[in-house]
Amino acid sequence: MKPDRKNLVVRIASALVALPVVGVIVFWHEPLGLAALCLVVAVQALREYTSMTMAGRPAAERAGVVLVGTGLYLALYLRPELGAQWFLAATLAVAILMLVRAVDLPAAGARLFAAAFGVFYIGGLLSALPLLHRTSGPAWVALTIAVTFANDTGAYFVGRAFGRHKLAPTLSPGKTIEGSVGGLAAGLTLTFVAGWAFMPALSLADRIAIGLVAGVVGPAGDLVESLIKRAAGVKDSGRSIPGHGGVLDRIDALLFVGAYVYLHVNLFRY
Repeated sequence: MKPDRKNLVVRIASALVALPVVGVIVFWHEPLGLAALCLVVAVQALREYTSMTMAGRPAAERAGVVLVGTGLYLALYLRPELGAQWFLAATLAVAILMLVRAVDLPAAGARLFAAAFGVFYIGGLLSALPLLHRTSGPAWVALTIAVTFANDTGAYFVGRAFGRHKLAPTLSPGKTIEGSVGGLAAGLTLTFVAGWAFMPALSLADRIAIGLVAGVVGPAGDLVESLIKRAAGVKDSGRSIPGHGGVLDRIDALLFVGAYVYLHVNLFRY
């Protein structure tokens, strides 16, 4: 079996194992189930992020960034109305943390910004999914995950079949403009099918907005993580998920789509 085909089989097998588990947790009547799952994901994603961006730094310093990022996630979930205060507290915490061992001054600024970005990027954005689950219900979370998956899958297969023009060759040589269009079409189709099948309250404007915006912000989230990996000189963020790399590799697009859907529901829908 060719390596590409073998990797695809492994990816599909991993998805077949993981998706039912995630589905059960999403549709479980207890919102804390998804919050707990996202907490575990936040810890692992932050560990992968600090391993890439803070390689060579003391383990205690990397653990501190993981702790601050996880703390921001929990604070936003428990008391989202205090969001501004939590972001201020996280900024103070990560800045002071970087002062503890302020050596190698020419690179200190880059480390500070990398640490702060990781806290907000993962700890901040990931809180959108459990908040969406608690305030709007599991169907919205399922829609968010499904449209992200549809966009990624559509882009993959259309890109392999028809891709000719590179989308961002420096960051992600495998992504093509044709694949992005295919992913956009798949995500848009998914939102219309979802509205017809199990979310009749989803308006036409909701379906179009979520389908189109997810088709833009999802790939953007993927490219942001690619930028981080290229800067760190690594191919994957980790090896925890067979065929997919690390946890951060799997949720990079979902972080952005989840944040948008949460904003859409709270700013534009009600």
